[in-house]
Amino acid sequence: MLTHDPAILALATSAAGYLATVTVLALTAIAAPTPTRRREARTIVALLLNRKS
Repeated sequence: MLTHDPAILALATSAAGYLATVTVLALTAIAAPTPTRRREARTIVALLLNRKS
């Protein structure tokens, strides 16, 4: 039986938003036209994934 718990919906929405953000930044890091923009995008992805750049 499905339950419509607002907390679960909020968690799923947050997780989907986070995943979309990381994906867009990763694509930007690959396809950015200048080296500076690619470096900045990689730094942000590293921060979001809690890794050292």
